[in-house]
Amino acid sequence: MKLSQDQMNLIEEFVAAYNEIDQYLRKALKREQSVPYSALLNEYVQSHSFLRNTVDYLRMIGDLRNCIIHGKVKPYDYLAIPTRMMVDRLTTILERIKNPERVVPRFERRVKTVSIGDTMVEVLRLISENDYSQFPVYAGKDFKGLLTENGMTRWLARHVSNELSLVELAEITVGDTLKNEEKRKNWAFIPRIMTVDELKEAFATNSLLEASLITENGDPSKNLLGIVTRWDIFQKLDK
Repeated sequence: MKLSQDQMNLIEEFVAAYNEIDQYLRKALKREQSVPYSALLNEYVQSHSFLRNTVDYLRMIGDLRNCIIHGKVKPYDYLAIPTRMMVDRLTTILERIKNPERVVPRFERRVKTVSIGDTMVEVLRLISENDYSQFPVYAGKDFKGLLTENGMTRWLARHVSNELSLVELAEITVGDTLKNEEKRKNWAFIPRIMTVDELKEAFATNSLLEASLITENGDPSKNLLGIVTRWDIFQKLDK
Protein backbone atom coordinates (compact mmCIF):
# COMPACT_ATOMS: atom_id res chain seq x y z
CA MET A 1 0.00 0.00 0.00
CA LYS A 2 1.39 3.33 -1.04
CA LEU A 3 1.81 5.77 1.82
CA SER A 4 0.56 9.34 1.69
CA GLN A 5 2.97 12.24 1.94
CA ASP A 6 1.67 13.00 5.44
CA GLN A 7 2.41 9.44 6.54
CA MET A 8 5.93 9.61 5.10
CA ASN A 9 6.49 12.93 6.87
CA LEU A 10 5.40 11.40 10.18
CA ILE A 11 7.86 8.54 9.76
CA GLU A 12 10.67 10.95 8.90
CA GLU A 13 9.95 13.19 11.90
CA PHE A 14 9.64 10.21 14.22
CA VAL A 15 12.91 8.58 13.15
CA ALA A 16 14.76 11.92 13.25
CA ALA A 17 13.54 12.65 16.80
CA TYR A 18 14.44 9.12 17.94
CA ASN A 19 17.92 9.41 16.41
CA GLU A 20 18.50 12.77 18.08
CA ILE A 21 17.54 11.37 21.50
CA ASP A 22 19.72 8.32 20.94
CA GLN A 23 22.74 10.40 19.94
CA TYR A 24 22.21 12.89 22.76
CA LEU A 25 22.20 10.10 25.35
CA ARG A 26 25.33 8.53 23.86
CA LYS A 27 27.17 11.85 23.95
CA ALA A 28 26.00 12.69 27.49
CA LEU A 29 26.95 9.25 28.81
CA LYS A 30 30.03 8.83 26.58
CA ARG A 31 28.84 5.47 25.27
CA GLU A 32 29.74 3.72 22.03
CA GLN A 33 27.29 2.97 19.24
CA SER A 34 27.34 -0.68 20.27
CA VAL A 35 25.52 0.10 23.55
CA PRO A 36 21.78 -0.66 23.14
CA TYR A 37 19.29 2.22 23.28
CA SER A 38 17.45 0.56 26.18
CA ALA A 39 20.68 0.42 28.19
CA LEU A 40 21.23 4.14 27.56
CA LEU A 41 17.77 4.90 28.91
CA ASN A 42 18.33 2.79 32.03
CA GLU A 43 21.59 4.56 32.78
CA TYR A 44 20.44 8.09 32.01
CA VAL A 45 17.29 7.90 34.11
CA GLN A 46 19.35 7.09 37.22
CA SER A 47 20.60 10.66 37.37
CA HIS A 48 17.76 12.41 35.53
CA SER A 49 14.63 11.63 37.49
CA PHE A 50 12.31 13.68 35.28
CA LEU A 51 12.50 10.85 32.73
CA ARG A 52 11.15 8.23 35.11
CA ASN A 53 7.57 8.96 34.15
CA THR A 54 8.37 8.68 30.46
CA VAL A 55 11.04 5.98 30.33
CA ASP A 56 8.51 3.22 29.57
CA TYR A 57 7.14 5.34 26.74
CA LEU A 58 10.65 5.87 25.38
CA ARG A 59 11.28 2.12 25.49
CA MET A 60 8.12 1.62 23.46
CA ILE A 61 9.39 4.28 21.04
CA GLY A 62 12.55 2.21 20.62
CA ASP A 63 10.52 -0.89 19.80
CA LEU A 64 8.43 1.04 17.27
CA ARG A 65 11.53 2.51 15.67
CA ASN A 66 13.02 -0.98 15.25
CA CYS A 67 9.77 -2.16 13.73
CA ILE A 68 9.79 0.73 11.26
CA ILE A 69 13.46 0.49 10.31
CA HIS A 70 14.13 -3.25 10.49
CA GLY A 71 10.68 -4.65 9.76
CA LYS A 72 10.51 -3.26 6.26
CA VAL A 73 11.24 -5.84 3.54
CA LYS A 74 10.00 -3.81 0.55
CA PRO A 75 10.29 -0.11 -0.34
CA TYR A 76 7.65 1.92 1.57
CA ASP A 77 6.26 -1.28 3.08
CA TYR A 78 6.32 -0.16 6.71
CA LEU A 79 4.81 -2.37 9.40
CA ALA A 80 3.73 0.63 11.50
CA ILE A 81 3.18 4.36 11.13
CA PRO A 82 3.48 6.71 14.12
CA THR A 83 0.61 9.07 14.84
CA ARG A 84 0.92 12.84 14.97
CA MET A 85 0.27 12.75 18.72
CA MET A 86 3.10 10.28 19.19
CA VAL A 87 5.53 12.36 17.17
CA ASP A 88 4.58 15.56 19.00
CA ARG A 89 5.06 13.91 22.40
CA LEU A 90 8.44 12.55 21.35
CA THR A 91 9.65 15.96 20.16
CA THR A 92 8.46 17.50 23.45
CA ILE A 93 10.49 14.96 25.43
CA LEU A 94 13.49 15.62 23.17
CA GLU A 95 13.27 19.36 23.84
CA ARG A 96 13.04 18.77 27.58
CA ILE A 97 16.13 16.55 27.49
CA LYS A 98 18.14 19.01 25.41
CA ASN A 99 16.95 22.23 27.04
CA PRO A 100 15.72 21.56 30.58
CA GLU A 101 14.03 24.42 32.40
CA ARG A 102 16.33 26.23 34.84
CA VAL A 103 15.47 27.65 38.25
CA VAL A 104 16.29 31.08 36.81
CA PRO A 105 14.22 32.55 35.31
CA ARG A 106 11.49 30.13 36.50
CA PHE A 107 11.77 31.10 40.19
CA GLU A 108 13.60 34.40 39.93
CA ARG A 109 12.03 36.98 42.24
CA ARG A 110 12.80 39.54 44.90
CA VAL A 111 13.38 37.81 48.23
CA LYS A 112 12.24 39.33 51.49
CA THR A 113 14.90 38.83 54.14
CA VAL A 114 14.96 39.68 57.84
CA SER A 115 17.71 40.71 60.19
CA ILE A 116 18.71 38.61 63.15
CA GLY A 117 17.91 41.62 65.35
CA ASP A 118 14.37 42.18 64.02
CA THR A 119 11.57 41.53 66.51
CA MET A 120 8.97 38.81 66.08
CA VAL A 121 6.26 41.47 65.98
CA GLU A 122 7.90 42.83 62.83
CA VAL A 123 8.11 39.35 61.30
CA LEU A 124 4.47 38.57 62.09
CA ARG A 125 3.52 41.84 60.44
CA LEU A 126 5.42 40.80 57.30
CA ILE A 127 3.60 37.48 57.25
CA SER A 128 0.25 39.24 57.55
CA GLU A 129 1.01 41.79 54.84
CA ASN A 130 2.79 39.58 52.31
CA ASP A 131 1.67 36.02 53.05
CA TYR A 132 5.29 34.85 53.29
CA SER A 133 6.15 31.70 55.23
CA GLN A 134 9.96 31.52 54.97
CA PHE A 135 12.50 34.25 55.66
CA PRO A 136 16.26 34.06 55.03
CA VAL A 137 17.95 35.56 58.08
CA TYR A 138 21.06 37.73 57.83
CA ALA A 139 23.42 39.48 60.20
CA GLY A 140 24.73 42.15 57.89
CA LYS A 141 25.74 40.18 54.79
CA ASP A 142 26.19 36.87 56.61
CA PHE A 143 23.48 34.25 56.19
CA LYS A 144 22.38 32.84 59.55
CA GLY A 145 19.57 30.47 58.68
CA LEU A 146 16.00 30.14 57.48
CA LEU A 147 13.16 31.28 59.72
CA THR A 148 9.99 29.37 58.88
CA GLU A 149 6.35 29.65 59.84
CA ASN A 150 6.57 26.13 61.26
CA GLY A 151 9.56 27.10 63.39
CA MET A 152 7.81 30.18 64.69
CA THR A 153 4.70 28.17 65.54
CA ARG A 154 6.75 25.60 67.47
CA TRP A 155 8.56 28.37 69.34
CA LEU A 156 5.31 30.10 70.29
CA ALA A 157 3.73 26.80 71.36
CA ARG A 158 6.58 26.12 73.79
CA HIS A 159 6.25 29.55 75.36
CA VAL A 160 2.47 29.88 75.54
CA SER A 161 2.46 28.20 78.97
CA ASN A 162 4.42 31.19 80.22
CA GLU A 163 1.54 33.44 79.18
CA LEU A 164 3.72 35.34 76.75
CA SER A 165 2.19 38.75 76.14
CA LEU A 166 2.35 40.94 73.05
CA VAL A 167 4.59 43.30 74.97
CA GLU A 168 7.05 40.47 75.63
CA LEU A 169 6.75 39.30 72.03
CA ALA A 170 7.94 42.71 70.92
CA GLU A 171 11.16 42.03 72.82
CA ILE A 172 11.80 38.64 71.20
CA THR A 173 14.18 38.81 68.25
CA VAL A 174 14.52 36.70 65.15
CA GLY A 175 17.78 35.43 66.61
CA ASP A 176 15.94 34.10 69.67
CA THR A 177 13.41 32.23 67.54
CA LEU A 178 15.98 31.01 65.04
CA LYS A 179 17.57 28.88 67.75
CA ASN A 180 14.60 26.56 67.28
CA GLU A 181 15.78 25.88 63.72
CA GLU A 182 19.45 25.27 64.49
CA LYS A 183 19.16 21.49 64.70
CA ARG A 184 17.40 21.26 61.34
CA LYS A 185 19.19 22.28 58.16
CA ASN A 186 15.99 23.16 56.36
CA TRP A 187 17.57 25.22 53.60
CA ALA A 188 19.99 24.83 50.69
CA PHE A 189 21.76 27.28 48.39
CA ILE A 190 21.58 26.39 44.71
CA PRO A 191 23.08 27.89 41.51
CA ARG A 192 20.90 29.65 38.95
CA ILE A 193 21.72 27.05 36.27
CA MET A 194 20.25 24.17 38.30
CA THR A 195 17.39 22.53 36.44
CA VAL A 196 13.85 22.57 37.82
CA ASP A 197 13.82 18.77 37.56
CA GLU A 198 16.99 18.49 39.66
CA LEU A 199 15.49 20.80 42.28
CA LYS A 200 12.27 18.81 42.39
CA GLU A 201 14.33 15.68 43.02
CA ALA A 202 16.22 17.45 45.82
CA PHE A 203 12.96 18.27 47.60
CA ALA A 204 11.60 14.77 47.04
CA THR A 205 14.67 13.11 48.61
CA ASN A 206 15.13 15.52 51.55
CA SER A 207 12.07 15.74 53.79
CA LEU A 208 13.71 18.45 55.94
CA LEU A 209 14.24 20.83 53.03
CA GLU A 210 11.75 23.69 53.23
CA ALA A 211 13.31 26.22 50.88
CA SER A 212 16.12 26.53 48.34
CA LEU A 213 17.86 29.87 47.97
CA ILE A 214 19.14 30.82 44.53
CA THR A 215 22.37 32.72 43.95
CA GLU A 216 24.59 33.05 40.90
CA ASN A 217 26.66 29.97 41.71
CA GLY A 218 25.10 28.63 44.92
CA ASP A 219 27.43 30.71 47.10
CA PRO A 220 25.63 31.95 50.27
CA SER A 221 27.67 35.16 50.21
CA LYS A 222 26.24 36.24 46.85
CA ASN A 223 23.04 38.20 46.26
CA LEU A 224 19.79 36.24 46.39
CA LEU A 225 18.14 35.83 43.01
CA GLY A 226 15.10 33.89 44.21
CA ILE A 227 13.66 31.44 46.68
CA VAL A 228 11.82 28.16 46.06
CA THR A 229 9.68 26.60 48.76
CA ARG A 230 8.34 23.06 48.98
CA TRP A 231 4.91 24.46 48.13
CA ASP A 232 6.31 26.13 45.01
CA ILE A 233 7.85 22.93 43.72
CA PHE A 234 5.04 20.46 44.46
CA GLN A 235 1.90 22.62 44.25
CA LYS A 236 2.41 25.61 41.97
CA LEU A 237 4.72 23.77 39.59
CA ASP A 238 2.34 20.84 39.07
CA LYS A 239 -0.65 23.01 38.24
